[in-house]
Amino acid sequence: MNFPAKKSLGQHFMTDPNMIRKIITAIAPRAGEHILEIGPGRGALTDRLLQSGCRLSAVEMDTALAAYWKDKEKRKPDFRCVEGNILRQNWQEFFPLDKVVGNIPYNISRDLMYKIFDYHTGIPQAFLLVQREFAEKLCSDPGKAAYGILSVLTQILAEVRILFSVPPAVFSPPPRVDSALIHLRFKSVDIDLSLLKHCVQTAFMQRRKKLRNSLHGVYSSALEKDFEWDSRADLLAADRYRELLELLCRFHAGK
Repeated sequence: MNFPAKKSLGQHFMTDPNMIRKIITAIAPRAGEHILEIGPGRGALTDRLLQSGCRLSAVEMDTALAAYWKDKEKRKPDFRCVEGNILRQNWQEFFPLDKVVGNIPYNISRDLMYKIFDYHTGIPQAFLLVQREFAEKLCSDPGKAAYGILSVLTQILAEVRILFSVPPAVFSPPPRVDSALIHLRFKSVDIDLSLLKHCVQTAFMQRRKKLRNSLHGVYSSALEKDFEWDSRADLLAADRYRELLELLCRFHAGK
């Protein structure tokens, strides 16, 4: 398939058959599953996913590649390709889903995670190939430099693991950094996502201040003994942020 990589779209196509097999083994597609692939590109994963017998939906932003896959769609009853920007897509049109997979352009990784958060209740699992540094951020522990908003939100909504590193040499063109395959298994959590985002983002805007100061908009002296308000945003574990959110919801509901 002779489609040149476009720098403007952050394309790095996977070419190493051994690494492709390793990733497919990790994804473990099965007949009957419905999988959403983000950016099928030249089809490194796509063809093998289809061979598994799964039902595959794909979203491709590159017009030429989208035309190629839409033509192939005519001969594959369990395959559908949509041309478009995954960040602007209504993911509910693909539900119900079993898995989301994709070799993610580095320049959309952050925005894609927020999109996934918005639809997390309809996504049991995701396998995403991302920049290694970004993967480490999602898994980071409190007190570390990489620990931030995405770390907290990801760890509240999902169990996240780095499965293995992926070197630049398996891509064409090779990126300048290592990648990693991450596995997200989403939790069944009853949570006010908008309030969660607001609290975490507000706290980390002043990450070295005490929470009573950075979250002064939601802090109340009536809650003084119910939470460690003297802690800093970057030292508080994700589970404690969830407990904070539950505390705030109960408090405001009882007013």
